[in-house]
Amino acid sequence: MMATITMMVAVAQSQAESPTKDSENETAVILTDKESKDSLSMRMKGKTVWTFHHRPDEGKPYFHPLATTTGQVFTSLRPKDHPWHRALWFSWKFINGVNYWEENPATGKSKGQTLLLSTSHKISPEKEVRIEMTLAYAPAGKSTQVMKEVRTVVISPPDQSGAYTIDWAAEFRALENDVVLDRTPLPGQPNGKGYGGYAGYSVRMNKDVAGGTFLSSEGITGKATHRQAARWMIYSTTAGGSLLLMDHPANLRYPAKWYVAEGMPYFSPSVIHDGPHTIKAGKSLRLQYRLVVHPSAMDAPTAEKHWKQWSGIASTGGGH
Repeated sequence: MMATITMMVAVAQSQAESPTKDSENETAVILTDKESKDSLSMRMKGKTVWTFHHRPDEGKPYFHPLATTTGQVFTSLRPKDHPWHRALWFSWKFINGVNYWEENPATGKSKGQTLLLSTSHKISPEKEVRIEMTLAYAPAGKSTQVMKEVRTVVISPPDQSGAYTIDWAAEFRALENDVVLDRTPLPGQPNGKGYGGYAGYSVRMNKDVAGGTFLSSEGITGKATHRQAARWMIYSTTAGGSLLLMDHPANLRYPAKWYVAEGMPYFSPSVIHDGPHTIKAGKSLRLQYRLVVHPSAMDAPTAEKHWKQWSGIASTGGGH
């Protein structure tokens, strides 16, 4: 039976007045103000399933923790090896040659500013959470913005299996001038690096879930999935939980080449893996992805069914 879902809203609460512990089978979508005015969380059986952070001073919104409904936490926030990795998040690498990805360890800031201008949310009667954001991009210390973004994130309530989805969609619009989106070049390209190719929607996981298995829609597993095109990618942990991340047929350069770092673990459908993309002045780029968080292992037929239902591709074929 699907867990009973209730919503609790706490405005200007102190820590001493925090909401009472959830009952054994209760899921709560919790918004707190004074304690955490820039985050939104879902709890189940007293444990946090996900928290979405949207602090304007941090710029880039992110999910952490991101867990199964059975309590397995996947994400790692600002790990020592890459302190700019923000669990489940989105970031461009270079915009017009300015680095928006890596951060100065001393200041925590990038040479390019990702500006979070506004955030709002709605919670439906069915407890689906819809978050609307506007963002802008500008070189640090500059007042002139080069690109604006409208982003929507929709998180479903858990289904009967305990799985839930996170839909991420954004429209990036170049302002007065063309915008060039780029990444570190690949090996064999001018100034190429062995680590080149990353940018975009990404998942950085923690060491507790390391040792799991990557499986792509093309039947490729493990390290061999790195830099290969695929409609979707599963990461299954040894404990049984899994993440399914899906690329959409309408996205630029679909199917994406995936950036996979098995040792971290980390994976991302890198939309500009092979080369830069220019958004002409006044024009837009739209992207959309879905992440399925499942409390048990997921096989390829199940993943393909999820992808077809979400992408609108008929079950008789398409997308291959």
